[in-house]
Amino acid sequence: MSRGVFGLAGAVLRDPIGVVEAHEDAESLREVVVPLLGIAAVGCGIFGLVVGGYRGGLQVPFAALKMPALLWIPVILTLPACRAFFAAAEIEVSWSRMTIAGLVAMARTAVLAAAIGPVVWLVYSLQPSYHLAVLLLAATLGLVGLPGLSVLARSMPTGGRNRWMAALASVVVLAICTAQTGWVLRPFVARPAAEVTFLRPLEEDVFSSLGATTRSATGDYSKDWQPERKGMFGGRGR
Repeated sequence: MSRGVFGLAGAVLRDPIGVVEAHEDAESLREVVVPLLGIAAVGCGIFGLVVGGYRGGLQVPFAALKMPALLWIPVILTLPACRAFFAAAEIEVSWSRMTIAGLVAMARTAVLAAAIGPVVWLVYSLQPSYHLAVLLLAATLGLVGLPGLSVLARSMPTGGRNRWMAALASVVVLAICTAQTGWVLRPFVARPAAEVTFLRPLEEDVFSSLGATTRSATGDYSKDWQPERKGMFGGRGR
């Protein structure tokens, strides 16, 4: 079984479209759903351990537990919208093909995240500022997410009308949903001086936060809004 899972993980990296085409029927799909979810969970969990290590302590298991949901939730929420985009472009996509494409994209992203984990760990071991650590996390997720998003776009059938618009809309919606999901599930990188909390109160959105974080990383704290609110499951959060 383990060889099968490792072989599937390798195939997801080497030939993701081939994996999609080999398992697009409903019966074959059922055979790989659990392994692909497991690959995504383990890969993201490893990356979460690395990210949580910036603060250490309870933040390590907290980040490892939340990181898989950062991929699972957006895929579950956006696949119906992606299918609708392609239907509008006169491209019929079966639910089984859309599902396997989403699972393979998710698994590939997770494996790449685990692979780049040592690099992130090395940078975090140099103790960069909190704001730089957050920006590094965002940039890393964007970097490893691009190959996964490309898998989803390339897995769809050819033909139709304005296929590229449907693919672009799918990629954009999935990327935005992933970014906002990460904001809802924060913190992954915890402030060194703050109490550790599993979740923080929902406020603003990921894009305004990244803007403030970017300004703070360059030394401009004039608009760095940092309200003190009690976080969910203990502690106080930003």
